[in-house]
Amino acid sequence: MPTNTIKFEHSDFYIYLVEDDVSQRESIESILNFIGYNISSFSNANAFLKNKIQRPGVLVTDMQMPDISGIELQEQLIQLNIDIPIIFISGEASISQSIKAMQQGAIDFLVKPFDADQLIQVVKKACGLDAKKIYLKELLETLSPRELEVYKLLNEGLNNNELIDKLKLSLPTVKQYKSEVMRKLKIKTLSELIHLSR
Repeated sequence: MPTNTIKFEHSDFYIYLVEDDVSQRESIESILNFIGYNISSFSNANAFLKNKIQRPGVLVTDMQMPDISGIELQEQLIQLNIDIPIIFISGEASISQSIKAMQQGAIDFLVKPFDADQLIQVVKKACGLDAKKIYLKELLETLSPRELEVYKLLNEGLNNNELIDKLKLSLPTVKQYKSEVMRKLKIKTLSELIHLSR
């Protein structure tokens, strides 16, 4: 099944909002609740970190907070190996903070004041990325260790001859592994494989 056939409803996504400003938090909650997302909101990062994070999901967090900053929260999540997409919001963040956030994998950065349409579009984009990531992870878990190796090499762009050299296998065996990888990933072409993995 190509990635463009993955179907999720808004209610399938978990949005985690960390914002210490009550009025801002309530405003964002209202917008995303109206769309139909599952919203869990927190006044500080410590409260969020105590929560069970469900996926597919997105973290929307303020950059400047009194206990743990948005960047520090992002770093803690990286250390915990939690790769949930992050959208930063702030009216005060420095350029260096913004750059660091993006380098560490943030999806986007919204500068206050932002309008509802901006927020909705960015959250929708982040939700799509997380859904795709989780779908791919589930498919990869169906591959044997050898098939996973073939998948990674195909993703690097290796052709049949290069696969033969790398894996020390015959052409028919290489073709069989490729066919099995494509079948388990529910795709038909190498371009679909690369698109699924990006």
